[in-house]
Amino acid sequence: MCSIGGVLIFGDLDRERAAAIEAKLRAIAEAATERGRDSFGIAVLDRSGSYRVYKDRRPAPEALKDMPEMVGVDAVAAIFNNRAEPTTEHVERKTEDDIQPMLGERIAVTHNGTIANDVELERRYGLRRRSRIDTAVLPPLLEKVWDGSLEGLQRILRDEVVGSYALAVLDSARPGRLWLAANFRPLYYMWDRQLNALFFASSDAYLQGDVAPWDGNYVKRLEPYTVVEVGVDKTWRSASLWKADAEPGRRRRALVVASGGLDSTTAAAALLRQGYEVALLHFNYRHVAEDPERRAVREISKALGTPLIEVDMDFFKLAGRSPLLGEGEINRVDMGREGAEFAHEWVPARNFVFIALAVALAEAWGYDYVALGINMEEAGAYPDNEMELVRLLNQALPYATGPQRRVQLLMPVGGLVKHEIVRLGLEVGAPLHLTWSCYDKGPKHCGRCGPCYMRRLAFKINGVRDPVEYDLPPETEEEFWRGTRPYVWRPPERRG
Repeated sequence: MCSIGGVLIFGDLDRERAAAIEAKLRAIAEAATERGRDSFGIAVLDRSGSYRVYKDRRPAPEALKDMPEMVGVDAVAAIFNNRAEPTTEHVERKTEDDIQPMLGERIAVTHNGTIANDVELERRYGLRRRSRIDTAVLPPLLEKVWDGSLEGLQRILRDEVVGSYALAVLDSARPGRLWLAANFRPLYYMWDRQLNALFFASSDAYLQGDVAPWDGNYVKRLEPYTVVEVGVDKTWRSASLWKADAEPGRRRRALVVASGGLDSTTAAAALLRQGYEVALLHFNYRHVAEDPERRAVREISKALGTPLIEVDMDFFKLAGRSPLLGEGEINRVDMGREGAEFAHEWVPARNFVFIALAVALAEAWGYDYVALGINMEEAGAYPDNEMELVRLLNQALPYATGPQRRVQLLMPVGGLVKHEIVRLGLEVGAPLHLTWSCYDKGPKHCGRCGPCYMRRLAFKINGVRDPVEYDLPPETEEEFWRGTRPYVWRPPERRG
């Protein structure tokens, strides 16, 4: 439970650059005090393979006042730690061995998180550590079983270590190399152009602060469940720490949030064609079109041969404030054009809530993906259909789910507009004749709300008559569909 940070230094140092790098390290460490105030420590590795170490029982702002100069002209890397001592690892009288970074004979480690199986590792490998604090098991473990390769460190962290971590490793036998790794603990790195150095810390805010874009440097988050090896020869290698990635050939499983409409049905059929194992997840959330949507998704499930999970919920009745929930009239102005381009029927955070529940079910039931019918056309009116939402949520999901199951969001029709979705649905054998798109409860599609307007036009653009019935005058329908060909359903081909 800490904040970690440090630097890898490129090229020869003079005293001026060394002083500037140390000043920046001190500033980062002081900013990082919010994540740890129980002690501060830093280890600096020089090019000859010698460590220079400073540890203090006080928090960084006080300790730094008395810390001697640490970054000399021969320095090549440094790692530091601001410790937040967990209740379960309280040490009444700390010695230097109880303060991070932890050092072995040649390995130095700074770590944010918890090593839950430290005692087991100690017994299994006959390790001798210098502190009962869990992190102290890492230097002797690495010195005993690590072969020095990126792949070797990947195996140890993925298969041997149980717990949480963002960590940095130095090896005095190989100065000029730095290893960084994280599962769901945060870790960011920044390339400082002026100082020709790579800094890292537990938050991007510690690295850069509030600066104008033209004064800043490149900052990026280390992807969760990733280990990287960085060298002063400008090598950068990375490897995955996801356990699922170590299981080649395992069939991909997708849980499709299915409304019974065109978009999610096409998404499910497209995934089936790509070889995914698919199940449909449908939410009955007490909206106006609940009955026809439920009938549709049940028929779609049978037609595709996929399991169907239904969730009954009345949460959105509490949120309210939407015509889809029976509060106000559904927009049917100008035969649906306005309803297609304006979020008149917005249900507060509906997709966000559905995604959260779907991810929880996917994690619990062993699905790798949650797929959505999010698409580019509806993103013009509804913010929760914007692809950026999915991209950002995928970045956040490793921090919201357990470490044993990687769940990611898919948007098979995300970059498509409605007529392209219909075309794809026809190509992949989606049972479009069974779908329900109308905001109203039927028995026929109204033909005037936003979804009906887009649907009819999308089929016409593809030269195919929509197989569903609309509650419109027969002469209007005959004129609209003149010149189109009949709809023919061909069940999807499955791969895998």
